[in-house]
Amino acid sequence: FIHAIDMARFLRQWWTNSNEDLLMRSQGNLLKALVRAPVAKIRTAPLNAVEFAGNASAEHECCVLAHGFGSGLCFYFRNIDPLLQSFRRVILFDWLGMGGSARPSCRQRPIRGLTNWSNSWCDSDFTPSQAADFFVDPLHVWLEEEKIDNAVLVGHSMGGYLAARYALKHPDRIQKLIMASPVGLPEKPIDALPRSSLSPGLRLVDTLWSTNVTPQQLVRLMGGTRGRRNVLRALRGRIPHLPDSAAELLADYLYHITVAHPSGEFAMNSLLEPVASPQTMGVFAREPLHERLTDLDPSISLRIIFGDKDWMRASPNQESAREVVRRLQRKQQSASLHTVQNAGHHLYLDNAQEFVSHVLA
Repeated sequence: FIHAIDMARFLRQWWTNSNEDLLMRSQGNLLKALVRAPVAKIRTAPLNAVEFAGNASAEHECCVLAHGFGSGLCFYFRNIDPLLQSFRRVILFDWLGMGGSARPSCRQRPIRGLTNWSNSWCDSDFTPSQAADFFVDPLHVWLEEEKIDNAVLVGHSMGGYLAARYALKHPDRIQKLIMASPVGLPEKPIDALPRSSLSPGLRLVDTLWSTNVTPQQLVRLMGGTRGRRNVLRALRGRIPHLPDSAAELLADYLYHITVAHPSGEFAMNSLLEPVASPQTMGVFAREPLHERLTDLDPSISLRIIFGDKDWMRASPNQESAREVVRRLQRKQQSASLHTVQNAGHHLYLDNAQEFVSHVLA
């Protein structure tokens, strides 16, 4: 069985023209070209992390940046130099199973079975809590080893959800939690439609989702040439304002982290689920944060931010964020909700200056 896994990995690398060395080289090329500050420290296992040394006399100690689903640490390239002016350390990391971090296989990865019984030998059939711990626990070990506490933890999209799960489980390490366009806040609508009532298109989406078909798998199937071309096209569509040189570097990096060994990407199904109701349609957390965040430790300051053109800002996400903030404020805790102007879901790239100002606020 082990030989079969090794053969599958070899064939994937041959078909996609990608491997771990090329992934790390693309990461290094991007950071060297697009960030003025030199890398001070690199760690590659099990979590891939890059540290930059900032102002030794800065007011703030450490900022830790956590990426979202389908991206990696390099997506924060526009924020590093500005943050270094106000932090002594700025650290970017890849979640376990994503980016350049270790990618556990088979039953060690957070894959959810079709039913209560696993649908293949390799399925771990993780519960949502176990899937969250798959990411949160290695982060805690790493922060302890690096002696990082009193940190400002920034998480984007699914990274915002996981950063919140971390802060709820290990509040002693975090001074401020910033959730940038987070997924997973609202409760699932009580009038969610059963699968039998969905349209054929939505039923197809539900089928693909529940059988663990991920966007990354589709890119792998395309192979090297078509895959690269489609990744660049998708990136330019989502972030059209990037200069050509930056877009090409980021697309090369995104391609390699996309076609790498499948692992953490299966959290798409183990943590989230697509839901449709008569009023709304979207992706909801299997274990939402709406009630959990009201128990956030009083020592942690919470800031939730969306872009003004952010699709995640739509109902009911912003309403849930507003209610969470209101409840914490009633308890005299530091919490606020903000909108970044001229920004979509990738607000840290769309308006880096305003994004950084919220991290520092």
